[in-house]
Amino acid sequence: MSDRDKELIRRLRSTVQVPPTARRDFLKMFGGAAALAMAGPSLATRALADEAAMPAFDAIPDAWKGDGEVVVVTWGGIGTEMQRKAWFEPFEELCGIKVVEAIGPDPAKLKAMVDTGTVAWDICQIGRGTMIELMRQGDYLEAIDYDLVEDGVTEDYRSEYGLDIVSYAQMLAYRTDVWDSAPTGWTDFFDTARFPGGRSLPIATKGNIPELVGALIADGVPMDETYPIDIDRAIAKLYEIKPDVVKWWEAGAQHMQLLLDNEAPFVTAWNGRIKAAKDEGHPVELIWDGGMVLNNAWLIPKGAPNLSNAQKFAAFSSSAIAQARYSALLPYGFTNVDSAQYLPEEILKDLPTAPENYARMVPYQYQWWADNRPEVIEKFNEMMLS
Repeated sequence: MSDRDKELIRRLRSTVQVPPTARRDFLKMFGGAAALAMAGPSLATRALADEAAMPAFDAIPDAWKGDGEVVVVTWGGIGTEMQRKAWFEPFEELCGIKVVEAIGPDPAKLKAMVDTGTVAWDICQIGRGTMIELMRQGDYLEAIDYDLVEDGVTEDYRSEYGLDIVSYAQMLAYRTDVWDSAPTGWTDFFDTARFPGGRSLPIATKGNIPELVGALIADGVPMDETYPIDIDRAIAKLYEIKPDVVKWWEAGAQHMQLLLDNEAPFVTAWNGRIKAAKDEGHPVELIWDGGMVLNNAWLIPKGAPNLSNAQKFAAFSSSAIAQARYSALLPYGFTNVDSAQYLPEEILKDLPTAPENYARMVPYQYQWWADNRPEVIEKFNEMMLS
């Protein structure tokens, strides 16, 4: 092996790291008040986690058991912290396979590892849209072994090279202490006369999903007719709100800080972060109407060194009990329909997958975005530069 290849492997394996598991560790790593501001409500563990509500495993299939290790790549922060409690720890105990945690499932890094034959990851938490884009570029993913997966994971959450594991919502959120009346949806978001104040929306790049659907709803398009998206009409509507957008956010901590500081009392946000802030006593509320429902998925890089263990981990973490455990800790939906029987109503009602919430939102259409994202980015950037 050449020195260049050894250095590449060293750099790739350096991404395998245990994320900070507590507030003090986070502050130690990133430094005082600045880190606290960056973390925001994403570290509100006590406000979110209901460990008493987590169901326990009675038994697991022998096919899920093994030895050795599996390198699992997730997004870090409280999401990984709760995955550790819901999935990683019981998987190690019951299946006998050690979980090595890594942060940052960058698709470009995955692609580079496969191209160079230096794959250091076994399974990654990435969206289905990324799966579609990777498969268009080449043979970058292993097929999921659905013989190991419970039947409760329905066809909607299965694809050949990706297994959906987390459902979340990108939706509107607002401060409850700013206006006399409460806003109800996208029409109010664009009505800065009735609801004055700054706005914050996601940028189109860096993997973010611009609010084209919301713009169309505000422009009078019925929710069930927003796809296929009229890109030009949606961008034209975003031009209207552009002067009031104080920040086109790139990460969840940004929109939350703007909301909590009242710099932008009306924002697009992720449902879990808003629930955390609300539970901590902040005057914030979310709006389900017109939100987007999205799924993260497990993808297995082609040539994963612990392929068998990756398949077992995918099956274990998508089981009804494992999915219910995660929803008990964070208000994100499950992808195993049998999980509902293990959760109390007070948890179910706050999940994006609750029928009454799901019916008020627009499911993200991955194929449309995979086909049209380059045009969206081009026209969005033209708007930003105008």
